[in-house]
Formats: sequence, C-alpha cells, structure tokens
Amino acid sequence: MTENVEKVFATNENKPLYEMTIDLNVLNHLGIGLYSNIPAVVSEVVANSYDADATVVRIDIDKANSTISIADDGWGMTRQEINGHYLKVGYRKRDDTRKSQWERIPMGRKGIGKLSLFSIADTIEVHSVKTDEHENIMDRNAFAMSAREIKLKMETGDERPYCPTPIPPAHITKGTMISIRDLKLDVDSTESFLRRRLARRFSIIGPEHNFEVYVNGDKIDVEDRDYFSKVQYLWYLGTESAHYAMEAKNSTQKIELKGNVDEELGYCVTGWVGTFDEQKSIEEGNNSIVILARGKLIHEDILRDLKEGGIFTKYLIGEVRADFLDTDDKDDIATSDRQSLKESDPRFKKLKEFIQSKILKEIQSKWTDFRKSEAEVRAREDPSVDEWFNQLEPDNKRWAQEIFAKIESFPIESKEYKDDLYRHGILAFETLALKKNLGLLEHISTEKDFDLFNKLFAGIDQLEEAHYYQIAKGRLAVLAKFEDILPEAKERLIQEHIFEHLWLLDPSWERASTDARFEQSVTKEFEDIDAKLTAEEKSGRIDIRYRTAAGAHIIIELKKFDRSIDNLELLGQVSKYKSALEKCLKISYPDQNHAISIICLVGDRPLPKENDVEHVKLLAVYGARYITYDDLIRRTRDSYRDYLEAQKKINRIQQLIDNIGKPPVPLAAPVPQGMSQLAGPSAG
Repeated sequence: MTENVEKVFATNENKPLYEMTIDLNVLNHLGIGLYSNIPAVVSEVVANSYDADATVVRIDIDKANSTISIADDGWGMTRQEINGHYLKVGYRKRDDTRKSQWERIPMGRKGIGKLSLFSIADTIEVHSVKTDEHENIMDRNAFAMSAREIKLKMETGDERPYCPTPIPPAHITKGTMISIRDLKLDVDSTESFLRRRLARRFSIIGPEHNFEVYVNGDKIDVEDRDYFSKVQYLWYLGTESAHYAMEAKNSTQKIELKGNVDEELGYCVTGWVGTFDEQKSIEEGNNSIVILARGKLIHEDILRDLKEGGIFTKYLIGEVRADFLDTDDKDDIATSDRQSLKESDPRFKKLKEFIQSKILKEIQSKWTDFRKSEAEVRAREDPSVDEWFNQLEPDNKRWAQEIFAKIESFPIESKEYKDDLYRHGILAFETLALKKNLGLLEHISTEKDFDLFNKLFAGIDQLEEAHYYQIAKGRLAVLAKFEDILPEAKERLIQEHIFEHLWLLDPSWERASTDARFEQSVTKEFEDIDAKLTAEEKSGRIDIRYRTAAGAHIIIELKKFDRSIDNLELLGQVSKYKSALEKCLKISYPDQNHAISIICLVGDRPLPKENDVEHVKLLAVYGARYITYDDLIRRTRDSYRDYLEAQKKINRIQQLIDNIGKPPVPLAAPVPQGMSQLAGPSAG
C-alpha cells in the first residue's frame, strides 16, 4: 500500500491529495475555539463512529506522549469520500444513501463536530481503511492536519484552501482511526473522567445497541455512569423507560410519569429524572438534567435554563431523551458549540415547559414528603430527639419534620456537627413555637440559611432566656433556704446574702458595686453617726452598708428580727444617713445629681402600726422605705415564681438537648410544685 501512496504522490505533484472545503475564518469560529474539554471533543468522534455503523470504538490515552487515539470498525473512507464528505464542512450526513445494517438514525447533521478536534490539540491525524462486503481492503488513506499551519494561513491572509499533509497509513485493517496529538489540555485524570462522561453523554452504548466503547481496553457500561447506585428516588418517563427503575437498585421510590409533551404534535420523551440521597454524592457538574436526541447529548443542562428554586434542585440528576428536537424535516436548533439548543425554538420551549410543570413540580411535591419521612426516622434514632418529638403537639410535629428534613439534607459528614445542628435547631424551634412563628421554617433552603436561623433565634433570644432561667432558678434556690426556718435564723441568712445580692430587694439590681475609696468616706461618716447612738439603738441594729446599683446610691440598714422600732426613731436615723451620704457625694462628685435609696429591713412594721400609711409617706420624703423580713422573701419569691413556671418546659428541653448524641441515661424526675424542693447554687 505504501507503494501506491508513493505512486500517487509522484503522478499528482501539482494536485494535493487532500483538501479541506471551508473558509478558514469559519473554521476558526467553528473549530479552533469550539469546545473547551476533552470529553466533549471525543464525544464528537464517537458519534461519527456510530454514524459510520461501527460496532466497536477503542479509545487509547497515551499520557507520556500526550496523545489520544480513537479507532472504530466502521465503514471507513476512500480518498474521494474523505474530500467529499469528511473534509467538506457542511456536508449533509443525513443525505447519505448508505443503509445502516443496524438501522441507525445518524446523529450528526453538517459534519461540524470534527472541527472540535482543533479545540484541544495542535495536530490531528486521520487514518482510514475502506473495505468491501467481504472485508477486502479497497482503499487506504492517511493525512495530518496542523492547527498551527491553519492559524498561520489566517494570519498571513492566505486565501487558498487548506490542504492536509499526506502521511503513511497506520496498520489498521478496517474503519477509521483518529489520533489527537500535541494536546493543549492535561490528560493525567482524563481516563476515569472520560469513561463517566461518555457513559453519560450517550444512551446507545452497550451490546443491546450493537455499539461498544472501550477506554484503554476497559469497556464502558452503565455502571460507569456512577450515579444509579446513588439515586434515592427515581421518576421514569413512560413504560418504555421502566428499565431505568431496575438499574436504580438502591432507590426507595420509583414512580412513573407520562412522557407526553404535546400529543397533538406527537412530541414525547423517554428517560428518567432522579434525586441523589445526599449532596455529597453529587460530583461537580453532575447536578444536571441532560437532553439527548438520537442517543447523543444535545443539551448539557436544562436546569440552568429553568432556574428552578428550592433545595430539591440541588439533588437532581437526569437524562431526558427528546428525539422530536432533532428530526430531518425540521431546522437544526443546536448552537454552534453543539452542546446546547437555541432558546427561541418552539420545540425547545415546549420541552422546557413540560419539564418545569409536569416533572419538576411533581418531584418537588413528592420529594419533600419522602425526605421528611426518611429524615424523621434517622433523626429519631437519637433517644433525646425522639423524646422531644413525642412531647410536641400534633401541629408542631409537622414543623419538627421540616427541621429533620433540612438537617438531614445538608451535606454533613461529621456526626458531632450534625448533633450540634439538632441542639441549636431544637432551641430555635422552641423559640419560634412560643412566638407562634414556626412558618419561618419554610424559608430555610440551604445550610447557610439554617446557620443564620440558629444564630437569630437560638443564639440570641433562646440562649438569653435559658441563661436567665438558670439565674432565676438559682435565686429561688436561695429564697428556698429562707422558708420554713426559725425567725432568728432569718437574720443571719439574710445578713449573709443581702449586701452582695441586691436582687433580693429589687430584681433590677443585679450586682452591687462601688468605688472603694468613696465607700471608705461614707463608712467613716456612718461611724461618726454610730458613735452618737444610744446603747439601745446600737443593740437593735445588725449592720448598715452602702452600695451602688443601677445608677442608684443605696443605703441598707438591717434591724433585728425581734426588735420593735418607732417610726420617728427610724426617720431620725434615715435623715442622718442621707445627710452623711449627700455630704460625701458633694465632696467627691460636686457637679452631679445623685439618686439615693434607703432601705430599712425590719422584723415588723414600725410603731404605731395603725399609722402605717403615714409612715410610708414620711419615709418617702427621704427616699426611704422599710420592708419586713417575711415580705422580702415573699415578694422576691413571687417575682421569680411566674418566670420559673413558664420556663419548666424549657428546662426539660434543655435536658434533652444536652443528651443529644449521648448514650441514653435515666432522666431526672419532674420538678415538684413546692418551691421548697428547689435546690441549687446561689446565683446573682
């Protein structure tokens, strides 16, 4: 055969063997910048092999030499067919009169796909062998095309046709082999990626279609799609697509949908759409619904065109075969890159409307219910979450299922992180439940939304309430110590607590504070007053202190529980303390006005008791008031009792939250109604 090639070279010195029929500027537009990835380009070559009636395509990747070879056992080409068909861009492949022994419908239309080879490589070699019906070789041809030479002709304005360079044919016995050399893209990770992409770009690969494709000697099959095992729910389009349900062996829901797009026009689709079990199952670029026609991908992702919202779309994947988009009697609606369809075409518009209204809406409705049901099972495997769920009102259980479904849908591998989401989620849920605002849960669609939701409702309101609950509980525990004890003991207990825990006198007075030097001045003034007291007056008093809290200067005097005191005596002491404090304040803070509160803690109302209303008014003139030991305990206890009663449920929820992710342990008994049963550390 080499002799024949040399003979042709010798007898046709002035006439090129091969000539490309296309304007070079068009070639630059359609070929050199057409595609950007290896799988898309190789797919065009595989489609040509299918159209050439090949039964086997072998793809070999040579990483060391940066070369990809694609060989098939198809019809092959004579030199006349190479020039008149292969190198003639715009040749209508579907006008070819050759009949496929497999009754195949051609994938290609205008022979543009071959130009995509220039997108990824600088050198393309084509070797082709034409045989007769008895497998005898009729013709053997080979040539090379150079992207550099083509670009040079364009840059220099050379308008003559581009003529590929003849080369010695390779030792193949049938079909066509294309070698893509001097690749512009890295091929280190091409093999596994190419297998998956080819498996997903064609629905006609497999022995049932008499078309098998190999990559580095390994046959591509349905498993290479690498998603059916991860599909959780599957919707197949029409009974003719039921075999997809069989392939999705791990799918827990398999539902048939009608594939009638437009019955009057005869438009229908087959295929399937499914959702992954977890977002981590989705590889980059796989969250898409591809459109195929004639067994080949013609639109890479219709989801991008639909702009459908909702969290369920982040789990979608599918293959919809719509042959009505590519019929010989209608215009070609593929874009120049052959990877998508023209938005304006009425057929494509009908398909989009069908997928949006008939497929995605149905999936959205069912997917939410399926996920809630399965998420609830997973969530309630934790005993504490299960107990919390069981104590909810029926209406609130529906919203709790929303929380479960959203947490379980996030791509979270860390159990600790997921447990933390449940803790904060339950706190936030209870806050919204108290506010009758659980409807806000409907607006959570992403993990980021959920994180913000937790910060807003658990991180601010609920945590603050839980914190205050602990404070209130501790304060009531202090008060519990004062109840049911002898009167004499009350003096000692209150004396131990009152000066450091001013909340006993007023809930708004959290912690006492003062300037140490200023307190020394006040203490000295009080000592001067004390020196003038009678022995009886001194013995009737326990202690006196000065404190500041909530912007007020506070004088607190403690009287013995069994000490009876006349109101005039009390007024005299109060007036002296106020004068002494005002004197100190004027010296230390001459330009400021100061609020002064004086509180006298007594065992009983001042004498005479029948003039109590008048006593209160007279004391108020000096900014003073009295309170009995028993009233102090009762008023303070009542001010916190209501809060504690309202927070008992929160306390129980807090226990459950603390136990999420932990082994089951016996839960504490419910808090008794009697306040005397409360126990806990002093809080302030």
